Amino acid sequence: SAVVSVRHLFQQIELPARKDMPSEYQLTNYHLVFPKAAAFMKPFGMALSAITAGTLYVTRKQLLWIPLLAIGALGPFTATLIQPTNDKLMATPNDQAEKVREDVEKWGRLHNVRTYLALVGFAGAVASAVLDM
Repeated sequence: SAVVSVRHLFQQIELPARKDMPSEYQLTNYHLVFPKAAAFMKPFGMALSAITAGTLYVTRKQLLWIPLLAIGALGPFTATLIQPTNDKLMATPNDQAEKVREDVEKWGRLHNVRTYLALVGFAGAVASAVLDM
């Protein structure tokens, strides 16, 4: 739940506040944060998918299909829809930030979808635990 809370804080407070920042600040921040976040989130997501699949197999709780599908969709969603924007932003020098302002905003919208997939997964896991299904 801590991961979900931090992601919610980031989505609802930090991203909207960053929208009002100058483009160069936004891109510089992206260059600093993205490599570290990606290095953590990719293996975390893969491990979480494996743990969820294992738990579903062992417990046979049908509600665990919700988090398995939601969390499992994060990788393909990121690879097909977000990665091209990530690559473009990482390749853009900070002094050309104004040229990619729309891409930064696009990344934010796509990241919102990814965050809601994670929230659906979390809600499904909680429902499975509480309802014992």
